[in-house]
Amino acid sequence: MNLSAIPVVKLPVVDVSTDPLDLLVAGIALRMKQLAKTSPKFIELTHDRQLRIQISTQKGMARQIIIDQGAVSSVSGEVEPADLVLQFKNSDQGVKTFLQGDPAVILSGIQKGSIQLEGDQRLLVIFAKLLRLLPPKLPNPLQEKIQHAKAFIRKKTSK
Repeated sequence: MNLSAIPVVKLPVVDVSTDPLDLLVAGIALRMKQLAKTSPKFIELTHDRQLRIQISTQKGMARQIIIDQGAVSSVSGEVEPADLVLQFKNSDQGVKTFLQGDPAVILSGIQKGSIQLEGDQRLLVIFAKLLRLLPPKLPNPLQEKIQHAKAFIRKKTSK
């Protein structure tokens, strides 16, 4: 499915648009907000920092994640100059990059030139560390069931 074919509508009540990358980054900000209250590692990385990370596209979509002394918030658009800007060609590329779940993909995109980076590169390292903390830890019984399901699917789909 081509995500760019979805019409983009601004939803002012929740300060989000229907742009797929905007929705994803807003979700990332919500998860970071939760981790800022529950994860000791996240709190350690953010408690003494004040930074603004902007994720945008060349077509004009922009969302900023604001980390202020451990508190996390998010705003739509280029409200203030960001300390770190990641700019993707389009929303499809941004969504696919983030959904791979590996911060190294962002680094390789920057090296290839498909993702533009502006600002302090040291903040990219911090952002990558924060992204690694986003996936929730699953309880062991649930992980075992997922492994069984994956093995079953592999068995049924292999020829």
